[in-house]
Amino acid sequence: RTEDQRYTDTLFDELVMRFEEPESRNRWDSPLFSLLGEDALPFDEISEALFERKARRPNQSTQAQPVSSATFLHDVDRSTQDVNMAILKAQPGCAIGQTIAIPASTEKFRSVRQLPMAELRRLRNQFLSYTRLHPVEDAAQTATLYVQYLNNTVT
Repeated sequence: RTEDQRYTDTLFDELVMRFEEPESRNRWDSPLFSLLGEDALPFDEISEALFERKARRPNQSTQAQPVSSATFLHDVDRSTQDVNMAILKAQPGCAIGQTIAIPASTEKFRSVRQLPMAELRRLRNQFLSYTRLHPVEDAAQTATLYVQYLNNTVT
């Protein structure tokens, strides 16, 4: 290559320093075929590894995430905001121990104490974080799931 297309010596040294030698004990380095000098390629072992071995069980990092709509997070955000607003509006006239009917939810919120807006916001953010990692198939269920989450979390 020409001089302007080559890595600089500094960059090349940095790349060499980052090199990690493969280890056959690591799942991502297995199967590992080590060849030195003029060793012949182990075609039979490679063929067996590719075509005859059982596939490993998928784990969370290799499983495909469920497909969600483009507006999924927006819908979840809006739905949880609506639940919080319904709770905040109903709390002043609600006695401790009563339930609050939530629009778009089949569940009712159990009022165990007065909840300030800041606490509802914190609980909503926790729920949103969980929902990002574990999306539900039907965004219409979000309000019900959020009310269940609040009922189980608020003490």
